[in-house]
Amino acid sequence: MELRRITPDTKFRIDMGWWEREGNYRLFLWEQLCPECKEQIPTHVGTQEVDWIDPVTAEVKKTDAIIQCLESICAQKPDYLHASLPLATAIFRVLVLHKNQPMSARELREYIPWYTEEQILAALKAAQRYLGIFPEWATGSRELPQAA
Repeated sequence: MELRRITPDTKFRIDMGWWEREGNYRLFLWEQLCPECKEQIPTHVGTQEVDWIDPVTAEVKKTDAIIQCLESICAQKPDYLHASLPLATAIFRVLVLHKNQPMSARELREYIPWYTEEQILAALKAAQRYLGIFPEWATGSRELPQAA
C-alpha cells in the first residue's frame, strides 16, 4: 500500500462516488444558488437536464440547470465568494465553477485570498468528512454534471 503525504501542492476534487454514498449532491448544489436562481429553480428535484439557449449562438443544448445557473448567474455576482462564507463551502464552490478540475491549496487561494494556504489545506483535509472533497489520487473517475 502506497502512503502519500498531503501538501499545499496536493490537488483535490469533489468525489461524486462519495456523494452517491453519503449525501444529496443535488440538494447541496441547489443550496449554493443565489436568491435569483432559487426563484427560477425552486427545488433540486427534477432539474438534472433542461434545454438551454446559448446567448451567443442561439443553439439549444441540454444542460444541467443548477450548474448552468451557478456558472452564468451566481458566479458573476460579487458576493458569490466572500470572506464570511464558510471556507469549505467556498472551496466547494470554486471546484464546481472550475468543473471539478483538481486544484491545490495554492491554486484555491487565488480565488479565496482572505484565507492562508495553511487554512485552506486544513479545510481540504476536513472536507473529506462532510463535502466529499478528496485528494485527486483518492477519488473515482466520476465527473460532475456539466453545464453547456
